[in-house]
Amino acid sequence: MEPHMASHSEESPKGTTSYRSPWRVLARAFEKSRDLWKTKYKMLRERIKAFRTELRDLRRSRDRWRAKAEILEQQLDELRAQMQRRVEQSPPAPSRPSPSVLTQLSK
Repeated sequence: MEPHMASHSEESPKGTTSYRSPWRVLARAFEKSRDLWKTKYKMLRERIKAFRTELRDLRRSRDRWRAKAEILEQQLDELRAQMQRRVEQSPPAPSRPSPSVLTQLSK
């Protein structure tokens, strides 16, 4: 065999798989495979982006509700303190006669 007349299998680098199908068929199959995984990962990237957006929105909403709850809690504490001061400053309520005394008076 002459050195310039190498067979197809000898042209391929050592350690690579030799395919039996024609190159045009392999190229079409590889292209289809590539297109499928590209589509798959493009969809996954879109889902990740949507999840990140939703997460960001939920965090903002949670922070707004938390701030609102803290403000309302402070207002509640202030109102309780006002009520307590009023109770402490008001004179004691007059004692009421017991119901048995009222029945005896009405007889």
